[in-house]
Formats: sequence, C-alpha cells, structure tokens
Amino acid sequence: MSRTGKDLIVSLVAGAAIVAVFASFELVEALFEVTRAHEDWDLDEIIACIPALAIVATWFAVRRWREVAKLNRTLNRQAGELAASLEQRHAMEEQLREGYKVAAMGTLGGGFSGELRRVLEPIERLSTEGLDQADLVPHERRRLERISEAAQGGLTIVSRMLAFGDGGTRATESIAAADGVMESISLAVDALDTDPEVALRVNDEVSRIHVNRWELHEVVSQIVANAAQAMGAGGRIEVTLERTAIGTQDAEARGLTVGYFVRVRVQDDGPGIPPGLQSHVFEPFFTTKGAGDGRGLGLAIAYSLVRGWNGDLTVSSEPGEGATFEIFIPAREADGR
Repeated sequence: MSRTGKDLIVSLVAGAAIVAVFASFELVEALFEVTRAHEDWDLDEIIACIPALAIVATWFAVRRWREVAKLNRTLNRQAGELAASLEQRHAMEEQLREGYKVAAMGTLGGGFSGELRRVLEPIERLSTEGLDQADLVPHERRRLERISEAAQGGLTIVSRMLAFGDGGTRATESIAAADGVMESISLAVDALDTDPEVALRVNDEVSRIHVNRWELHEVVSQIVANAAQAMGAGGRIEVTLERTAIGTQDAEARGLTVGYFVRVRVQDDGPGIPPGLQSHVFEPFFTTKGAGDGRGLGLAIAYSLVRGWNGDLTVSSEPGEGATFEIFIPAREADGR
C-alpha cells in the first residue's frame, strides 16, 4: 500500500474517532433529557451501561479486524505461491522448448553432416594422394594443397556438426573436475588471438565428473573464446569452480536430477548481452556481432554437449556489465560414487 493510501486511512480513522466522541456527548445529553421526563429511570445505571457496550463493540471490531487481517495474509501467501508456480512452469516450458529445438537442430545437422562427409572424404583422400606424387609442378601442388585444406576444413565443420547432433555420446571417463577444468582453461587461453587476464578460483578439489575429456575442452574453449571475443583486446575473465546442490524446484526448472553438481562460472567484463537476445545465445549460427564475426556453432555445440552429460548450461547478462556463463555437471565423490 502506498503512503498516500495509508495517510487516507489514518485520516478516516481519526475523523471517525472525533465523530464518535461528539456523538457520545450528544447521547449523554439525550439521556439526561429522557431521565428528566421519567423520574423512575436511574441515570447512573444508564450511564454505567455505556462503557460495557463500548467494550463489547470494541471486542467485536478487533475480532473482525484480526479475521480480515488473517484472511489478507492467507490471500497474499497464496498469491505469492501461485506467482512462484507460474514462474516455475514458465521456466520449465522454456527449458522444454529449448530442448526440443536443440534436439531437432541436432538431428537435422547430423543428417546433413553424414551426407557431407561422404562427399568430402574422397576429395580429401584424393588430394592427399596427389600431393604424394613426386613429379608435381609447383602450381599443381599449390592447387592440390588448397583443395586438401578446404576439404579438411569442411570435415572439421562436419565433425562439429556431428558433435552437435549426438549431444555428447563419446566414451567418457571419471576425471577430477578441478584438473579437467584447469587443463581446459589453459588450452583455451593458448588458442586465443587476444591476451585477456584470466583469474581461476577453485573452491572444490574433491569432486569428480564423468565426461569425455575432449568434450570438456570443447565446451570450456567455446565459452572462453566467446568471452574473449566479446571483450576484444584485453579484458578480464574470471572462472570459478565450486560444488553446489540442486534442489527439487531448481532441478525441475532446469530439467536436471536432484543432487550435487560441479558449477563452473565463466564471467567476463565485456559489453554484455541485451535481454531480448539472451534466449537465442545457444542457437546455431546466432551472433550479436557483425556479419562474419560470429562463433557459428560454438555455443550451440557447447550447450548440446553439456545436456548430453545430464547437465545444464545457462547465461545471464546485463548490458554494460558483461556476461556470465554457468556450466552444471553432475558431481561424483572422490571414490567415484
């Protein structure tokens, strides 16, 4: 309730109190007039009834006020619970839609990739065989090298498309989360064209994760590369690794199982992502950069791989305050449980 509304209520109550006081004076005066006309009425007894009646009326008023206040609290609590339920349902629906969309794109990409691989592999093989010939003239060798490089580049794209389609179905192993993430960060930073400041804070050195090591490198490198590209030259990337528990409500909203997860938070100090674009970050070929500057399938592949580990990948950002990516990976104890 606004302050103006509260002041209005206080004014009305004060006015009602003043009216009641004057009305009581009028009542006493009227009783005196009545008792003068009827000598057998006892004025003292009549006046004595007034406090009793006031007490009874006050008791009923207070009781009614408490009932109304309790009803208002109940309604407010139920309204809050309903709002929370609707918000949770909206989050679950959004998660489900995102999962269906990524699954459909993965199936389509996997189908195209298989067809492209059958076309590109013979080109790459024949160009390599041609380069092995000793009697090639220089300009023919350059042409074959360009053909081979183009074919190898196409096969690399095909492999990434297949990774996006299968969602992380390669052979997995149990690795220490801290060691795997630190190794992935080191490889990702070495591959960058820029030289950002990277701060790594590990708050959990016990938990293990069951993933494919190459896939972990791919996920971390894509997120770090995206952060570095968003910041441009310089900038700071802060990586935090910790163990966290996911409860029932949060697990349902994220499409996860209840339990412990390793959370890897990658935060940059770049320009941030506009709110209307955050829901599209993990779509294939989506970018907030200019034409030709996007990361292509990078974040879409990272999202697909993390979901394949039964984990989750999210992004949060405010314009001008950078972006924060959080990777949730199911945690295991040191003994592998």
